Amino acid sequence: MTNALAWLNDLMNWLGRWIPRLALIHPTHRGVRFGPKGSATSVGPGIILYWPITHDLIQVPITTQSIQMGGQILPYASDDPSAIFPRVSVCVLNLQFSIADVVKASTRILNFHALVTNRAQALAAQHWKPQGMNWIEAAEQQLRTEMEDYGITVHSLEIAGMGVGVVMKSMQSYDYGASDSVNGKRPE
Repeated sequence: MTNALAWLNDLMNWLGRWIPRLALIHPTHRGVRFGPKGSATSVGPGIILYWPITHDLIQVPITTQSIQMGGQILPYASDDPSAIFPRVSVCVLNLQFSIADVVKASTRILNFHALVTNRAQALAAQHWKPQGMNWIEAAEQQLRTEMEDYGITVHSLEIAGMGVGVVMKSMQSYDYGASDSVNGKRPE
């Protein structure tokens, strides 16, 4: 029965595109109205009228957003080669950012959180120096510079926690035991 009336749903969606729409953009957001020939303009907050057959509207949060990134494994300062288990540093970062230019951000980025998080972790690993804390400041400054090109303002990149861990087993040195065999054969 559902497929029998699918044509009616398609017809109603098509007719709905001819009717102008009202959208409420909250004070914590801004809208980006995409129009003909790839034009994009910032709108809101407030009530916005647009015609769906020629325009599309998305809402972008502009308030400060905070992300706590999961533990990142970094090389340990001075690892003793005679140690049974190699040590690593584990770092948890906090990141605060906001969208400054909604048109630039929405036309250049699909997922704001993913871009900012991935770049923050990559820059933290790139600038990592076990001695001192200047590495996080260098990572924050480079992240701030990179994100300006995307219309994002980075407020802070901070260390939420640091610790030392050990690597229990490396996949490169994994030894298949009897319990790892399937039908008496080891995986290749």
